[in-house]
Amino acid sequence: MSIFRRGDNWWISFRDHTGRRVRQAANTTNKAEALVILAAQVTKVREGKFFDKSQEGKVCFKDLLDQVREYERNRERTSYQDFYKSYFNQLEVFFGDRYLDEITPRLVEEYQFNRAKETSKATANRSLAVLRKIFNLGMRWDMVKSNPVCKIDFFRVPRGRMRFLSHEEQDALLKVCKGPLKDVVTVALKTGMRRGELLGLRKKDIDFSGNFIYLEKTKSGAHRQIPMIPEVRAIITRLAIGCEDEGLLFKNRAGDPYSDLRTAFNTALSKAGIKEFHFHDLRHTFASDMVMSGVNIFTVSKLLGHSSVQTTMIYAHLSPDYNKAEMERYDNFMHRQGDTKEAQREG
Repeated sequence: MSIFRRGDNWWISFRDHTGRRVRQAANTTNKAEALVILAAQVTKVREGKFFDKSQEGKVCFKDLLDQVREYERNRERTSYQDFYKSYFNQLEVFFGDRYLDEITPRLVEEYQFNRAKETSKATANRSLAVLRKIFNLGMRWDMVKSNPVCKIDFFRVPRGRMRFLSHEEQDALLKVCKGPLKDVVTVALKTGMRRGELLGLRKKDIDFSGNFIYLEKTKSGAHRQIPMIPEVRAIITRLAIGCEDEGLLFKNRAGDPYSDLRTAFNTALSKAGIKEFHFHDLRHTFASDMVMSGVNIFTVSKLLGHSSVQTTMIYAHLSPDYNKAEMERYDNFMHRQGDTKEAQREG
């Protein structure tokens, strides 16, 4: 806390209960009076009686963030736990006590560059994307007038990695996986389900008569049905024995829901001699195997639950016949066009 002069008048400077710097005119030309006024305001802060009228009606970032958290929980998105939570917490550290109208594009850029020093540019971009979403919701709820992130240039980053297992690597991995982990990895490889979808699977989500896994809570929010091949059906059937309809199918060796299978999975990868591989890459492996076996790219997109087939097109190059088939389709079309024109001239 301190006092300073502006012209003939003294001003006081101190921090409120949130740690925010407050500057107020003491409305006096006497330094001693200014010190008394400063002491009185500091006392109010300590006793929880201070309220800065100049900030009345303003909303702190952390207050908006709390509402966004509740919004995501109410939507019951599985992606909340896996994706948003860590980003929300990190954003709160930087912006938490700031008022929304104080978060300018310049401040967002400062956060962006600081974030890029701590992690990759791709992760910094994702942090900004989450911040943009938070402000968009704030605008929808009339808590803020504009979105400062919209004026920020995201970092240019190369296309992300796409790692998938060869058939030999798949065999090696499954050989070292034991017990519940082997069930999880096998079903992930044979269905392409995301980790959250897989570990959240309950008996009621299985249609044994229709031979489908029914996913109601997905990242995109759209329902999805995945046919069960015999190997997957056998595992699901075994896990469903004695399980309540609301009971989780996949549990650890202690019979409890998985809190984190990263350690067990990484141990299995190490034993199998597989490097630079993540659990999500099992999904890439499923998609890659589907495309390379000749499955239509639109079918693969539907099974993966992609909101757009463009997302699935990253796997298109894996099919040796894909470009050839597209060129043949083009050639046939052009020939039909030529035949039509010739017929019109003859007629």
